[in-house]
Amino acid sequence: MGILFALAKALEARDDDTASHSLNVTKYAMLLGRQLGLDEEEMRILGQGAMLHDLGKIGIPDEILKKPGILDEFEFERIKEHPRLTSEILAPLETSNYYSSIARSHHERWDGNGYPDGLNGENIPLLARIVAVADAWDAMTTNRVYRPGMSNKMALAVLEKEKNWGQWDPNLIEEFVKIIRKENSSSYSLFEKAS
Repeated sequence: MGILFALAKALEARDDDTASHSLNVTKYAMLLGRQLGLDEEEMRILGQGAMLHDLGKIGIPDEILKKPGILDEFEFERIKEHPRLTSEILAPLETSNYYSSIARSHHERWDGNGYPDGLNGENIPLLARIVAVADAWDAMTTNRVYRPGMSNKMALAVLEKEKNWGQWDPNLIEEFVKIIRKENSSSYSLFEKAS
């Protein structure tokens, strides 16, 4: 695990956006995991898997990873390789199966139209489905080189609108929306961004 986290640090040094994204995704995934009542071991695996979920981006060229505009078809296909690359990086570890499945499956879709394996519904590992929701939330609400982030209110509207359209597990979206609503009604923020 130490070597893997060293690799994650190397990726962070190469791309600041990936560093804050991994921290935010981990935080949101852990909040959702707690909401779902995961046990201590599942929470440990979820946290470490979320931290490592984009490690394969180390194999994506900078001109694609940091491109300020919209990716063309070839570039998007290269980006889509990162879950598989992460899985391959994690494969030699004896204890990597859990982390590998999170990384490999966090871009699968509930309706089966995701990648890299076209898994659907509960065939997608639960922890990967959790990371998918956390990943989407951070992607929507964080500034990217190619567009500004949405407000929490706008991103919440997207989640609620898309809940039954097939991208994410609708039950997980429902639970995540509860977390956001609770945060929005409190005087402190669970969702302070990593800097």
